[in-house]
Amino acid sequence: MATTGRLAQPLESAFLFRALRGFYRRRLTGRGRFVLWTALAVGFVGVDTRRALGFVLFALAAPPLLVALATLLRSRPAVRVSGRLPLRLTAGRTVAIPLDVAALDGRPTGPLSLFWAAPLPEDGLAVSPAEATLEADGTRPARVSLAFRPRSRGRYELPGLGLAATDAFGLVRTRAVWLPAQTLLVYPRYFTFGELPLPMGRRYQPGGIPLASEVGDSLEFIGTREYREGDALRKIHWRSWARVGRPVVKEYQEEYFSRIALVLDTFLPRPRPRERERFEAAISVVASLADHFSRSEEVVDILAAGPDLYEVSTGRSLGTLDNVLDVLACLEPSPAPPFESIGPLLFGRLERLTTVVAVMLEWDEAREAFVRQLRALGVAVRVFLVHEGTTRRPWTGIPPDLADFALLTPGEVQARLAEGDEA
Repeated sequence: MATTGRLAQPLESAFLFRALRGFYRRRLTGRGRFVLWTALAVGFVGVDTRRALGFVLFALAAPPLLVALATLLRSRPAVRVSGRLPLRLTAGRTVAIPLDVAALDGRPTGPLSLFWAAPLPEDGLAVSPAEATLEADGTRPARVSLAFRPRSRGRYELPGLGLAATDAFGLVRTRAVWLPAQTLLVYPRYFTFGELPLPMGRRYQPGGIPLASEVGDSLEFIGTREYREGDALRKIHWRSWARVGRPVVKEYQEEYFSRIALVLDTFLPRPRPRERERFEAAISVVASLADHFSRSEEVVDILAAGPDLYEVSTGRSLGTLDNVLDVLACLEPSPAPPFESIGPLLFGRLERLTTVVAVMLEWDEAREAFVRQLRALGVAVRVFLVHEGTTRRPWTGIPPDLADFALLTPGEVQARLAEGDEA
């Protein structure tokens, strides 16, 4: 039984297969792989030398490859790679990443090959060139530029990036100097909201936000702290500075300010391509709203059900826009209605909320009931409905005192994104 299990192991787990695959990817250049397959093909055709002359082509293709194999014994090139691969990008935007290669011993490096240790993600991310040849003359670094164009948001694993010397024919690589593998987050595309009228208010916040800037009502002086870059000069506590010999600023705690909950509807029971397009449009709308609120004085709580519940706060020194986009980059549709998980958490915070902005994918009884519960508890509601065509329940007859509605089709969202790219 154990023998049968070993024989049934997938080819990927076989040591010999992995070793040969690693040699093929890392030690052969693109030109070397072409020569190898050409030699194998003409060698197979010309195996019968009396009937075919393919052996002549084999005799021309094989010797350069055999001579180049001596390169395998050479050590790594004495070079330094300056630069780093990106950690975050935005979908649809091409970014050129420069890398400088300098010789450590001041001598010409000869031909060098820049390559990836493993294939790059095929879906959603394009990087060019996949391989590059360069040479540093020893007096100044050689520069190569990698163009990253992410087509869709998500989390991508970038393999290691290697730099190795090659033979004179450019067929075989030496051992390489590596930039380590890393994770790349691709943010969703978003646009800029102009005027965004919202039903706003201010509520008492128990304890305030100790790190908030002094904008609001009923400021209370709570102490001093060391100066941080960006603090206003008017907050400097001159007596404390004179006493301790370093800049000190006054710290306040405010009790009243606006707090908004930005809720994303992620319920897609069957995410077909058309529904998936609508979901991506809704993600862009949430990212655009988060970008808008990040420049305002409100505290914003973003809640989305993934299948797991994601929560992040931004505004007033609680977090940055990047914190929100990190979550949105990896968010996937939920197979179950998210209001069962979002509802209890949201309702438990209603005494602190002034407004709920909900981005909905559909309008039906469950979503209307969710909005009615919010209004019954005295919270103002604004709904952005990302939909095209007829909804399950008509929303045009919803009374204005229940919620402010705005309809956005996926096509309109794409048009707004395109306008932002042109600007």
